[in-house]
Amino acid sequence: MNFLSHFYFERFNPQPALVTGSVLPDLVKNADKTINLHPQKHEELFHENYLEQQLFLGWKRHIETDRLFHNSDFFYRWTHELKIAIDPILTGTNIRGSFLSHISLELLLDHLLLEDNLVHEDDFYNLLNITDRSAIVLFLNHCGLINTQFFFKFYEKFVREKYSRQYRNVKQLSSALGNICNRIWPEKLSEWQHTQLTNVLFDYVQLLRKEYIQIFDHITRQLPLT
Repeated sequence: MNFLSHFYFERFNPQPALVTGSVLPDLVKNADKTINLHPQKHEELFHENYLEQQLFLGWKRHIETDRLFHNSDFFYRWTHELKIAIDPILTGTNIRGSFLSHISLELLLDHLLLEDNLVHEDDFYNLLNITDRSAIVLFLNHCGLINTQFFFKFYEKFVREKYSRQYRNVKQLSSALGNICNRIWPEKLSEWQHTQLTNVLFDYVQLLRKEYIQIFDHITRQLPLT
């Protein structure tokens, strides 16, 4: 799941550190995709500091949320359908339809949450902004990441620019998907491909609207209480 979808499960939680922890795995990966942290292997390191405990709890909830999502019938069904719709658009490129359908579904879920006022991006970024930076440093250090400068350079820009607000606009979803692909494959989608991808996304907003909340209800029922 993407940032705002993870936030959905923590939107009523008053602890900023837990909210930040719930998206921290993706924040670290976005800052440097080569970094792999496994705090679950050293859980005892996070017991002494309350804010670190909250970051760790959020991290664990992120991992469990992704596990439930990626193993759900909902995920298999909609990524399969999106791949069928997207594959013809990618003819002549190296971009994998399975990858793009996966990311498209996650961004569409964020879009629908925003459009239906189930989350608000300002609430999300405000909680990230007020999270104690020193607690994040301690948490990352205990995860084995000693040099955190690169992370906070990304983190502060992420909070400042409120990048996820663009997910309110379906046309911007297409541009976001193109940018994500550019990080992996050294080629850009043509104007025609962007237009066709946007058309697919518009279609799937309407199709998903009928039942997308079911996956959030499914995960909510299985996540432990905080």
